[in-house]
Amino acid sequence: MESFTFDFPLKITPFDFIVKEEAEYPEGENFFLYKLVKRNLNSNDPYIVQFLKDLGVKDYGYAGLKDRYALTVQNVSLDKFIGKKVIKRELGRYFALLYQKPIRFKIRTGYLKGNTFFINHQNRLFYTIPYSLNYYDSQRLGKNVARGRRFLKEKPSKKWEQIFWINSYQSFVWNLTAFRFLERKIGEFNKRFGIEILKPCKVIDGKVFHILPCSKDKKAIETFLSELEGVKIPLIGYKVQIPPILEPIIKEILQKGGVSVEDFKRWRLKGDYRPLVVKVEKIKRYPKSLRFFLPKGAFATVYIKLLWLLENFN
Repeated sequence: MESFTFDFPLKITPFDFIVKEEAEYPEGENFFLYKLVKRNLNSNDPYIVQFLKDLGVKDYGYAGLKDRYALTVQNVSLDKFIGKKVIKRELGRYFALLYQKPIRFKIRTGYLKGNTFFINHQNRLFYTIPYSLNYYDSQRLGKNVARGRRFLKEKPSKKWEQIFWINSYQSFVWNLTAFRFLERKIGEFNKRFGIEILKPCKVIDGKVFHILPCSKDKKAIETFLSELEGVKIPLIGYKVQIPPILEPIIKEILQKGGVSVEDFKRWRLKGDYRPLVVKVEKIKRYPKSLRFFLPKGAFATVYIKLLWLLENFN
């Protein structure tokens, strides 16, 4: 399999990677909706959490964690009104809370529709396609995977950090399963036409890699991904039903990690089903940035790697 080392300058500054959350929340009187604008901070960063606690906020809600090394705009809910505008800046870290309106419910994971991204295209990324593979990326993987596998074998805990790391291991298993499934589908696609139109290629980014379809025929890649729209790969847990075609793949991956489905049951992790391919919408190229919308849970960095591979393979 041909390998490519991802060298696109994705996040030289926070302004190269801008994320704007898209969501709607019904009005009410129980919580206060704020726009959180931040850079060089996580959504749940202790710097933000402690600042809110010092102001008397006891209940801080958000729909998802946004990239640390980026300029991000997202909705958060507070159980206390702290003013119309609060700005905090220190040692390169910055966040602002801008009051919007009172809302009925606390914001929780799963409430958002998706995110609009503005990525500095660096006068590259001339090709775009309306589909992306829904892989997890390094923001979820990396060193968290080994920790998650280790904690999965230990006594169950309710600590947020340990569950987050185990979720990272689940994501890692999902990726490996999706890689193997994608390779099989590429083979089936080529067999239909009797020639090798697509190839599986490995894109390496530090310690994380992805298997992506590559071809000189951009239209073939778009057709291939469109045919996979609607396919879901199980995120391993004790309640998911694994299709027979994926059962030997997942079993092999878990055995190599020394893990069983029973481990997820002990932690009461039910699992889920994640689309293999997502639709990319509102694509527009500006002089310095590429704008696009992805549904919740999809990684913009994976889409950028797919576009980058289109450039490099050609």
